[in-house]
Amino acid sequence: DKSALRNALELANQNIVTDSYAHETLFQIGAELIRRRHYESALYALGAGTASLEAEGFATVSLSRAYVSETVLTLAMGDTVAASQDFQRVHLQRTSYLSSRECALGEDLIRACDAMDLDALDEARSKTGPHRAALANLEPALRGLVMEIRVSGRAKKEKKNVDVVSKKPAKTASAIAPPAAAPTKPVLSSPKAELSSDDLLKETAASFEEMDDIMNQMGLGDDEEEDDDDDIDLT
Repeated sequence: DKSALRNALELANQNIVTDSYAHETLFQIGAELIRRRHYESALYALGAGTASLEAEGFATVSLSRAYVSETVLTLAMGDTVAASQDFQRVHLQRTSYLSSRECALGEDLIRACDAMDLDALDEARSKTGPHRAALANLEPALRGLVMEIRVSGRAKKEKKNVDVVSKKPAKTASAIAPPAAAPTKPVLSSPKAELSSDDLLKETAASFEEMDDIMNQMGLGDDEEEDDDDDIDLT
């Protein structure tokens, strides 16, 4: 509930380390996490460093750099809404931050991402642009992260230890198609053996007998006509 949350915040505020340069250790941790692309954990570390500076109450320059670092990291995570809310509700509430170069840089970066204006974004992070001094004072890891901010989406993560798998070449049509069957040789009929004279006569006689039988079945036989011709007396 709200009372438990309030008690937890009070307990955290009482245990904030406010020793000199205590925030630098947290910022170094955040920079290392950024190099490792662990943006959420890096934002947590930077937030802890910012809370330490706010508790001191007099580190204006370091606090301005901490605020813009949070803005850059939140934009790199692709959350323009959260970056804009923190900028308006927290960062701008610090009077010393309003006139700083870091405030102008953060404002232009948020405005460009909110409008999805790539030209405005490139101008805001240009090394020769109006915010070159603010960019030069950033941690090198954050300075590189500014160049990776997109107008939409999250900054790319590096791909490490990616095994390159060699791909086999695609099979061609000739390799896929089955081998053509060998052409078959035409089967040649073996020549008939030559018939002897007696066999030839027998085969011819049999053919004639078969023809006679067919003609007799059709009623075209000539036996009766021969008989009729024999009965006619021509004398």
